[in-house]
Amino acid sequence: MTLSAGNRRRLLMFIACAGALVYLVVALKADPETLRRAVGELGWFGCSLVLALSLANYLLRFARWQYYIHRFGYHLPAARHLLVYLSGFALTVSPGKGGEAVRSLYMRDHGVPYSESIAALFVERLLDFLAIVLLSGLVISEANAFTPILLAALVGLLALLTMLGRAFLPKWMESFSARHTGRMARGLSSLANLLRCSHQLLQPRQVLVGLVLALLAWGAEGVGFYLLLQGLHLGVGIGTATGVYAISALAGAAAFFMPGGIGGMELVMTSLLVKGGAPLATAVIATLLCRLATLWFAVLIGIVATFIVDAWRPVTPPEPSST
Repeated sequence: MTLSAGNRRRLLMFIACAGALVYLVVALKADPETLRRAVGELGWFGCSLVLALSLANYLLRFARWQYYIHRFGYHLPAARHLLVYLSGFALTVSPGKGGEAVRSLYMRDHGVPYSESIAALFVERLLDFLAIVLLSGLVISEANAFTPILLAALVGLLALLTMLGRAFLPKWMESFSARHTGRMARGLSSLANLLRCSHQLLQPRQVLVGLVLALLAWGAEGVGFYLLLQGLHLGVGIGTATGVYAISALAGAAAFFMPGGIGGMELVMTSLLVKGGAPLATAVIATLLCRLATLWFAVLIGIVATFIVDAWRPVTPPEPSST
């Protein structure tokens, strides 16, 4: 039996909720006394601050997304636009976080073509990756085994940004697809359309704005991870904590086909904490709490936003503004 798009989304949301519950149960079972002390040390204010820093990450990334959509000439109602953006987090546990592209379906209701919303998502991912590579440098002296990987990733990303910032690549693809037929030609034509839209967002000013917002966004979650480590009485500095979080996020990104990078991020984060002197049980709890406060908190917000957006459909899509 084939599931409808709505049923597939609901199934993924159910799986996401089940996954969050599993994380919570494992954290409770791993070392309940250490967990109790950590939560007690943080208190309601500390726990709220960790979640607020995660929320700051989402809002900063939304500000960047809104900036991109404005660059394309579209101005959506702010409240609905925020809900549409957050709704993508409901499916962030899909492989490669590809499920976040679901927000393009909602954006289409407002007259934003798929090519432009997907281009905004593509540029988002690119600059997020660059920001996380840069933040990983904060711990490079303590995790020097990652140095060659980080340098290679940095050089590769800068080269890619330079190439994509020029117009020749989509033009070449369009020229090639125009002279040929078949699946490859159609694929190149679609890719050329994506790169042509992305090109508008990959000019120096747009890249700088997007990168600064990405550094602030992911840095906020790094600070939240630092606060969790303080609650667990792990003597880790704020820079090191942010670097450990960033390197672990890169490991999650490398586990592309794992939903939300599950497995890769947990393994690297726990390993780096143990290498830094943390007891294994404490490192496991720190990792699980971090994922609950970042990944699974985002999924919960995304699920709530999705239900609100589905219940609040626009009457007519607005015309793009002239810019």
